[in-house]
Amino acid sequence: MMKCIFIYNPASGRGQIVNQTNYIAKRLREVYDVVDVYPSKSSRDITEVTIKACEKYDAIIFSGGDGTFNEVAMGVASCDRRPPLGYIPQGTTNDIARNLRIPRNVKGALKVILAGKTIKHDVGKINDHYFVYVAAIGACTGTSYTTKHEEKRLLGRLAYARNGINEFFTTPLSKVKVISEDKSIETTAPLVLVLNSISVGGMPFNRYGHLNDGLFDVILVNNDRSKGRLNIIKLFLSRILGLRKAKEAIALHASKFRIEIDGEQTWCIDGEEGPKGSVDIENLHSHLTIFAPKRKAKSQEKR
Repeated sequence: MMKCIFIYNPASGRGQIVNQTNYIAKRLREVYDVVDVYPSKSSRDITEVTIKACEKYDAIIFSGGDGTFNEVAMGVASCDRRPPLGYIPQGTTNDIARNLRIPRNVKGALKVILAGKTIKHDVGKINDHYFVYVAAIGACTGTSYTTKHEEKRLLGRLAYARNGINEFFTTPLSKVKVISEDKSIETTAPLVLVLNSISVGGMPFNRYGHLNDGLFDVILVNNDRSKGRLNIIKLFLSRILGLRKAKEAIALHASKFRIEIDGEQTWCIDGEEGPKGSVDIENLHSHLTIFAPKRKAKSQEKR
């Protein structure tokens, strides 16, 4: 007997998923004999329910934004038994859905899940936390978790833009040291990105990135006379245009490393508030199984 649980975040996006739960459960019963439906009560609640679900279900289906995906991943990544994950995107930016080429509508996402094809996906471990696609510190990185839900519900991406502009001009520079197995880099940076992602902030920032090669793309934006702000803009423009190398930043690839930060700034992990200050980061290769279409050859190009 095949069993799945459907976990949904009633607050994600504009709350439209609430009216579609019966339809989703009905479609899932085409494959699963038992479909349990669970509306989440909080982020911690999602992680705790997911941990318990790993022992009871053959698949974990869930709906929400990038933060919800992180909360589910936090639970599953910590377990020995890790059922495949089915994702129905309902957030504001949906970077993870873009990375996985999962349609950002209920019918399309369900079609992917019911087709039953899966991929393997790396997971990052940052101290005692887990992340799926990005860990970041510096300019604009706190916008995703400091923007109030009511603002996101009413304004969508404009809410992020408004708060991001304020943070862009107020975030201080950080002295950063990256220590990997084969090198050490020390610099002053307004922005540090650790990516296992193609899309960042809803944009194709890292289009040649790999999701399951055991390595992270680590990007340190260089400082300049405007405290590195101009280099941040140049870097994003060059990456969106598909330029693989940019003088505005230092880039490296690593699977296990330490990043030392001068201060107690807060890391943003998958859009959620993470640890503070210096961190140890490790890539857990092929740690998750996700219902998703196979990626096209372009994303498999060598670095």
